[in-house]
Amino acid sequence: MDEATHRLRPSRILISQAADALPTIGVASDVGMRHPTNQDYLAVDVDKDARHVVIVVADGVSSTEGAEQAAEVAATTACQYLTACLAQGLPPADDAVVSLFGHAVRRAHRAVLDHPGPRGIGACTLVAAICSPDRVLAANIGDTRAYWFPSSGKERRLTVDDSVAQAQIDLGMPREEAESGAGAHAITKWLGARAADLDPRVHAYSPRIPGWVMICSDGLWNHVPDPSDLAKVFWDFVAKAPAGPDGRPDPNHVADALADYANACGGYDNVTIALWRLDEVPAGTTPPDPPALEQTAPDQTAADQTQVGQPS
Repeated sequence: MDEATHRLRPSRILISQAADALPTIGVASDVGMRHPTNQDYLAVDVDKDARHVVIVVADGVSSTEGAEQAAEVAATTACQYLTACLAQGLPPADDAVVSLFGHAVRRAHRAVLDHPGPRGIGACTLVAAICSPDRVLAANIGDTRAYWFPSSGKERRLTVDDSVAQAQIDLGMPREEAESGAGAHAITKWLGARAADLDPRVHAYSPRIPGWVMICSDGLWNHVPDPSDLAKVFWDFVAKAPAGPDGRPDPNHVADALADYANACGGYDNVTIALWRLDEVPAGTTPPDPPALEQTAPDQTAADQTQVGQPS
């Protein structure tokens, strides 16, 4: 894969030539207005037929010394592993999909431990997604998010945060109250230094109509935490986007506009956005509206020991 800086924006993006050539993919990453460095990292690739798009976004935990390195290593490791696995085909069984993402997360964690930054081992959140016209799969550790924005109908968050706020919401606290409370944005899962729980939440969604997948760090969604409000912002930028080489709204332009929006809102954090546009749903497919899969990957430490070594 080749390092890319889109639209001359200071960025931390690794995108394969095949993925970069697709007019349905857009990426942006920006340091923001307050931080000296960008501790987000984005990796994108496709399988050999360019049918499945792999997107991984990692957000370094700024309180750890090697956050920047951790995000880069985690994102690239998970992306490369998932892309390599797709060469053998995506497993049809739900438990195999859950296992696939569990292995990807643990490999990323192991890589972070094995490749510390100059000042030590860092930590990061991570979202990994496999997008295809039939199904969108996403797994997360932490509070980096994935969304589905259909061309009509209601938006959907494809991930559930591992955070103090989400834990309070799960206990019945109203979302607005939970997200504004003290320590609300503290995460309860991460990769790297002192990570204790490496079981990702795995989610699946089968699109019924065209739409967009968006994966972003909290540098964007913190400014617009409500998914319906974020969808309005998103569609406004889609409506204003110039046409790309395929005559449809340019995803790179939309991603850049969202990053600029985050900065206009204060730019308190690094911001990273990856977009995948689904133009057509396969003929004859009428999948159910609810996610077909939503579960947590079980602990696979024993199985992983033969592949990536004993976690330290």
